[in-house]
Amino acid sequence: MIIVCIFSLMVLCYAFSMIEDYLPQHYYKYIVWGVILLMVVISGTRPGTNVSDYNVYVNIFYDYDSLKNQLSVEPTFLWVCELFNKMGGTIRWVIWLYALISIPLKIYSLSKMVPPAIFFLAIPVYLGNFFQLHDCEQMRIAAALSIGMYCYLLRLEGKKWWHWVAFWLVAISLHHTAAALIIPLLVTPQKRMDAKWKVGMVVLILLGVLFWILKVNPITTIPIPYIEAKMALYELAISNGDHPDILVIHPIPLLRIVTFLYVLYYYDLIYEHMKCFNLVLVCEALGLFCWFGLSTMSVFAVRMSELFEITEIIMFASVIYTVKPMWLGKVWPFLVAMYIFLYGCKVNQFGFL
Repeated sequence: MIIVCIFSLMVLCYAFSMIEDYLPQHYYKYIVWGVILLMVVISGTRPGTNVSDYNVYVNIFYDYDSLKNQLSVEPTFLWVCELFNKMGGTIRWVIWLYALISIPLKIYSLSKMVPPAIFFLAIPVYLGNFFQLHDCEQMRIAAALSIGMYCYLLRLEGKKWWHWVAFWLVAISLHHTAAALIIPLLVTPQKRMDAKWKVGMVVLILLGVLFWILKVNPITTIPIPYIEAKMALYELAISNGDHPDILVIHPIPLLRIVTFLYVLYYYDLIYEHMKCFNLVLVCEALGLFCWFGLSTMSVFAVRMSELFEITEIIMFASVIYTVKPMWLGKVWPFLVAMYIFLYGCKVNQFGFL
């Protein structure tokens, strides 16, 4: 049933993208909030029995005060579990709360960052991948990324640094890996990128590929105790066979690379329509670097690449500005969304599809 719901919402949003020029402006916000409502309901009601991360969250929920969870799980999640336990609730209460935290703010921020045409094309790409990965499973990172998206919005709107830094700290409290979001927030240029920036992003991706070829993990060289402890845990899990190697050369990362290079070539044209385009490119370059450069530790590579690549839903949709007529350009993002969605259904890695 959840497959039908996600697929139907993808098709509905794509249909809106095709007729968005004919939609009255005052209807736009109602459609956005309607999409948000449907996504929250899907996330809150998705099946949980015998699902991988769901069972992990159930164990944390009923054992929130164990030493293991106290040391490895963010305090905010433990506080929520403790509160709902004392209220006689279940893990489903936590799922609904995190869906209400993550989805509305994330989709609202996206709607403010991009034009309507991009929004209605980005949502199917999001539904085909990150919605399943995060909002239907990894709810802590989903909530952290929603705050991260709002930080991006504040940054793009030119707010003072302490505004988005405050929300960035909130994101870290929801998931520790969100600390890495400070990189695009700090380094993304606010003005048009020059050739040095474009070459630099390509070099960053190539550097990640080089690390993959040489089997070098640059994270292990960072002398920070918390990171060193995390790396030790990952290495232990890998040695126990808990985290199999990722398939680095795969159609989905190749789609990302090809699309990144394509939109980078048309940078000046797309930038005229989307001032958030700098941020999108920087995040995608960082994500691709992590995918290749951290691949010696599969879980870390996947988690860090997903952290940055959330904005790729905009990148895929931005292709429409490079193709005439525009309706033809809208085909590519939807084909990408459907491919990733169908691949996810085939793999069904979490077990709820």
